[in-house]
Amino acid sequence: MSDRPRIEDALGRFESALSGLEVVLARAKEAQSQTEALNGEAAALREDRARLAEELDQVRANANRLMEANTQAETRISSAMDRIKNVLGE
Repeated sequence: MSDRPRIEDALGRFESALSGLEVVLARAKEAQSQTEALNGEAAALREDRARLAEELDQVRANANRLMEANTQAETRISSAMDRIKNVLGE
């Protein structure tokens, strides 16, 4: 009968260790879930960044085309004004 308290004590320690393991596993599972969620958000942000970078490139290209058209229009208008001045004798 003297072994019984030692067995019960060992069983108590085992149950305590098992409970601790369950807590650790639950925390690890939660951490993994959070990591997966963060990885998903990071992937979405990377996709958004790539899309926005592409849109920015398109806007810059369009702005460059408009600036070139503006320069050409300015040159043509200036040339036309010079010709009109010549015709009017100024």
